[in-house]
Amino acid sequence: MKIVLTVGHSILKNGSITSADGIINEYQYNKELVPLVAKYLKQLGHTVDVIICPEKQFIQKGEESTYKLSRVNNGKYDLVVELHLNATGTPIPKGCEVLYISCGGKVFAERVQAKLDTVFDGRGVKHRDDLYMLNKTKPVTIMLETFFCTNAS
Repeated sequence: MKIVLTVGHSILKNGSITSADGIINEYQYNKELVPLVAKYLKQLGHTVDVIICPEKQFIQKGEESTYKLSRVNNGKYDLVVELHLNATGTPIPKGCEVLYISCGGKVFAERVQAKLDTVFDGRGVKHRDDLYMLNKTKPVTIMLETFFCTNAS
């Protein structure tokens, strides 16, 4: 299977980070995690590419989507997995969830959620149609919200 892993968000030209910044910074955490996930998937026999937005190149947050979507939609991938962390204004919510939009996405979301549930409290899979990475990609796409970076536990 040809898979592309993408890291959600970026660091803008002015230095601001477009991701959640709780106890753990979402962008930095996933930037460090993505090579490990890629290595694991390659060991399973998959072809894996990684897309991380260039740092301090974009002026506006919306430029992230143009950068990623052109690469994802022209890469002839079977699956897109975007890495995120959840965040909220209160430190109480916890757990992982996998987001999807298509029927094929739901199948992969359920498989990944089952694996994540062995490590984190599961919040289940969730259908979302309001996220560009789910509704503007040609390949099947899922988004991982691995844990709440605003929860110390």
